[in-house]
Amino acid sequence: MKKRHKMVLVAGIFSVALLSLFFLLRPGAFSFFARQIEGIGHAGTWEDDPQNWYRAFKESQPAQVKVVHSKYWRSNHFTEEFIYFFEIEASPEWLRAFLKQRGLTQVAPEKVGSFRANINSSDAPIWFAPDPVGLYEVWDRPGYFGSVWINRTNGHIYFYDMQL
Repeated sequence: MKKRHKMVLVAGIFSVALLSLFFLLRPGAFSFFARQIEGIGHAGTWEDDPQNWYRAFKESQPAQVKVVHSKYWRSNHFTEEFIYFFEIEASPEWLRAFLKQRGLTQVAPEKVGSFRANINSSDAPIWFAPDPVGLYEVWDRPGYFGSVWINRTNGHIYFYDMQL
């Protein structure tokens, strides 16, 4: 065997041994890499898919919520990168709990137009909060990517979030 081949073989064996030692000493490392590989396998775009609620919230859709439209995108990057949009009908109790859980407050009417500019990206579906801004209550909080739009006419609730 040539000297170069022996060196490559020894380097390969050494690398496998180091990697094995790493996984033995850091048991959480294997699960970390396994989750990253699993995340890559779950990339894609889903529109009006019944599983979108679970994809977005990692929980079953509440009985008080009816999803009218949804769009969920997840990157194939090993970190969790996503954007989702929902149009729902929900009970007033569920809505109050949702707003409170996220620490959202109502946006002053004169600022609603600037919030509209934030969601009119090429990613926003055509069905997302399509009416003039004056027909919505808007809820948001500083540093929060998503906002909640409540149609004053039909009560439909629109919200989105992203993590990039």
